[in-house]
Amino acid sequence: MTLQSDPYRDLTLLVDGREAFPEILRCISEARKSITVNMFIWRDDAIGNRIARALLDAARRGVSVDISVDRYGVVLEKAEESKRSFFHKRQTLSERVKIRALELVYPMPNAPRRARDVESELYLDFISHPNIRVSRDVFKADHSKYYIIDGEILILGGINIEDKENGSDMQGRVYGDYMVKLSGARYVEAFCEKLAGRDARLGGVSFGINTKETSPRLFEMEARYLDMIASAERELYITMAYFSPLKKFVRAILDAHRRGVRVCITIPSRANFQNDTNRRTVRRLLHESSGGIEVLLSPKMLHTKLIATEKQISLGSTNITKKAFGQLSELNLFVDSVESEFVSRLRSDMAENRRVSKRMCDPHDIKYNPIKAFVEGFLV
Repeated sequence: MTLQSDPYRDLTLLVDGREAFPEILRCISEARKSITVNMFIWRDDAIGNRIARALLDAARRGVSVDISVDRYGVVLEKAEESKRSFFHKRQTLSERVKIRALELVYPMPNAPRRARDVESELYLDFISHPNIRVSRDVFKADHSKYYIIDGEILILGGINIEDKENGSDMQGRVYGDYMVKLSGARYVEAFCEKLAGRDARLGGVSFGINTKETSPRLFEMEARYLDMIASAERELYITMAYFSPLKKFVRAILDAHRRGVRVCITIPSRANFQNDTNRRTVRRLLHESSGGIEVLLSPKMLHTKLIATEKQISLGSTNITKKAFGQLSELNLFVDSVESEFVSRLRSDMAENRRVSKRMCDPHDIKYNPIKAFVEGFLV
């Protein structure tokens, strides 16, 4: 379907790594002047090397490449999956202790017990190229993920650079997430304005951020999520990778249910991290709503962070956790829920995720380990 006056004709939904990574690689291959990449996790695996090789090729043809990879992410890079980081080849004693702690709390039988990071020829060529600048040792706690190509294309969302986002992880969990491509210099300009702390909205499109780079720092995602929940009149859909039972959110969601809003919450049935906390949260909501809130457990590892009402949809990097609202820099896209191919496809994918998920009707059927949930409270 092509709408005659599609308000979001310059927005392209990229579902999962199977759509996101080919488009990211294509945009990199066509870059003429500049590429900026801001990333939380960048593993030394197949897709991590493909992205690096494409960026190196771009640099060799004269493109200016700026990379920022947060030091905060090294603990997660080394604690799961291949346990190999593309940029963080050496860890401090403190980081090694944290890595070991995560490995103990979240054992992953099919992952290697240890993996030695190697300074490959690709890595050495990459970091030594004069057209490539890499920031990798700054602990910014920046959980956002985005690419800017030639000042004309912005790609943002929740997908890290790692093989599991391009299919399934070593435990067999199929990953689900989104990126969005915004085509046009005006989007890039508005986005940069937002990063500088100035409001920017284009039609029904806006950005929500947490950032420490402004003075005072701008942490707005908690308030914007709560505003969306409070304004819902008919429907409230929440799909969340990591969902803590924060009092403000539990109260707001229950209030929405009590005023007649259809509330549907989808979480992974088996999350890679904080699975017990996720289950504790939805069990409480199901119990306190007397089963009125729809709780769905997805067979996928939905890495998605999405809230949708009949008025607006938000997707990006922001989980509903204490760290997301108080410590981490985050980035979400907000779009008005108007008739468009972009919104139609997104809602269709949301519906499909709900269709394949299992609805939980009895709170007692949602099992979790209270001790582990308590420990997770300190981690997330």
